[in-house]
Amino acid sequence: MNTASSLRDKLHQYIDVADEQKLQAIYVLLEDEIDYKYSLQEIEIFHERRANHLNGTSKSYTPEESITAIRQQKK
Repeated sequence: MNTASSLRDKLHQYIDVADEQKLQAIYVLLEDEIDYKYSLQEIEIFHERRANHLNGTSKSYTPEESITAIRQQKK
């Protein structure tokens, strides 16, 4: 098992039994990441990229092409 997976498992187990005060402390520590919201600028970029994809002005890749490219990067 890799380190990240092991840490997730340990945290899940701990959170299941932690008291409320410790849960609140963990939440405060991670609150900004847990409650992340996209900015209007980010949403506009998403819409622009989608429009470019739909009208064919940007390059798009099939899932198979993406997997092939990722595997080639790993070599």
